[in-house]
Amino acid sequence: MRKYETFFIIDPDLPDDVNGVVEEKLRSIVTSNKGNVLSYAPWGKKKLAYTVKKHSRGHYILMEFTGEAELVAELERNMRLDERVLKFITIKLEDRFDPEKEEVRQIVTPPSFSEDEEARISMRTEAELDEEFAEETEEEGEEISEDE
Repeated sequence: MRKYETFFIIDPDLPDDVNGVVEEKLRSIVTSNKGNVLSYAPWGKKKLAYTVKKHSRGHYILMEFTGEAELVAELERNMRLDERVLKFITIKLEDRFDPEKEEVRQIVTPPSFSEDEEARISMRTEAELDEEFAEETEEEGEEISEDE
């Protein structure tokens, strides 16, 4: 048995009950394919780094589970077919996982940012990028003028 971690993003415009249906569907796929969900941590709605399927925000969820490779293939197939899932990634954490040896650990959720903080962070990053770009173009301009 192997241990996996799947991080997926659901459409943020869906009502909470539809989100629950999607989440329950993905959990049931794991359990019906002889897997076991170890942890399930919804991170909430966050801003995406770039637009995905015309969405700038997404509902982030992290799920750890155990199972075999066939389970991962089936889970990813279902996520690919479901239009409500915007993005996903699955990572193998351990090849040989023994649930009895697993230490009980707390789920760490990321810090929540308010809308203002997210905007300030993204604006600062864009300003830094603009400044870096301006410096690069100045250096290129100097190189060109020296060669001529």
